[in-house]
Amino acid sequence: MQAALKVFEEEIGQLKKQVEGCRKKLKAALPGPSSSDMLNRYINAKAIFTVRGGQKVTGTFLEHDRYNCLVETDEGKVIILKHAIDTITPLG
Repeated sequence: MQAALKVFEEEIGQLKKQVEGCRKKLKAALPGPSSSDMLNRYINAKAIFTVRGGQKVTGTFLEHDRYNCLVETDEGKVIILKHAIDTITPLG
């Protein structure tokens, strides 16, 4: 039974690799830059982040991951959830 489970786990691992490869090929075939590529242009730039509710956060855009943006403001570092951002306006 253990040997069968090991084979099954190895097959799942191979399928995951194949799916990831297909996903990357599909993404590369789609037109235009990805959202990550667009955001990477503004790393270390000052920007105004308008979030839901109209509040504005002004600071230096430090980094981002899949769900968050890290911004250095006058009050310190702030993590802004990407899904809460309405607009990002680069300054200068």
